[in-house]
Amino acid sequence: MVKKRGMLKRREEEKIRVGVVGCGAIGSEICRAIDGDEVNGRELGLGMELKFLIDKHPGSIEELCKRLGKKPEIIKSDSSELAEILAEVDLVIECASQAAVREFVIPALKKGKDVMIMSVGALLEEGLFEEIGRKSKEKGCKVYIPSGAVAGIDGLKSGAVGWIHSVELTTRKPPSGFEGNKYVKERGIDLFSIKKEEMLFMGPAKEAVRHFPENVNVAASLSLAGIGAEATRVKIVADPSAVENVHEIEAKGEFGKLFVRVENVPSRANPKTSYLAALSAIATLKGISYPIRVGT
Repeated sequence: MVKKRGMLKRREEEKIRVGVVGCGAIGSEICRAIDGDEVNGRELGLGMELKFLIDKHPGSIEELCKRLGKKPEIIKSDSSELAEILAEVDLVIECASQAAVREFVIPALKKGKDVMIMSVGALLEEGLFEEIGRKSKEKGCKVYIPSGAVAGIDGLKSGAVGWIHSVELTTRKPPSGFEGNKYVKERGIDLFSIKKEEMLFMGPAKEAVRHFPENVNVAASLSLAGIGAEATRVKIVADPSAVENVHEIEAKGEFGKLFVRVENVPSRANPKTSYLAALSAIATLKGISYPIRVGT
């Protein structure tokens, strides 16, 4: 395997070796795409192989492995042997939790491994984004952050090169999509008594990500691409009439105005996340393998 300045290179007979942390809804979709090199019958041409799986729930790993053609060589429920495990891969994909970003991504970068981060909300933690930037530059690694369950990231990045005045995200989901959320529980909100749309939160993205870590990683992605976590405004709405997970982005700047609305089909395995988030990660993997890049 030849690796230069963080770009994953391979000869025809070699495959990019991948480790996945987190075997939930998104992690499982990613693993199945790598394992079969296809999604819904469409060939991807990833040229990758699964080398390890890590998940604190052994049952999740077991369920996933039943659906894989080739079981990964290394399966763990914790990070106790992480140094040895990392020696076996070229790319580490985190799709477990915000806490897992610090636990797995930082060590992977220190070992010179490229990483993909799905729990983007973690990057709004004080100093973590800067630390990841320093480590990746020092080791010549790449850090991939997929667009997730939204569209318009490319336009926002382009606009930010000039000047953006405001960015607002409105996330609307069925009440069941917020079930178990600590912020909702602490405020005594009975999700299943909601008869019409109700705003659960309004404030800066930094707070939204902290209170709704399972729901609004997209707020973190928008913040990183645009004007930051303090200036990006977020509204979170529970709507009993909603069928899809809906994200609306409105941005204004020197470039003009941008408005994007995405109506996402919820993941069948976890209604708190959108199927598009998994597809976005798989598309990012495809971009790693493919020599031509489309989009900003």
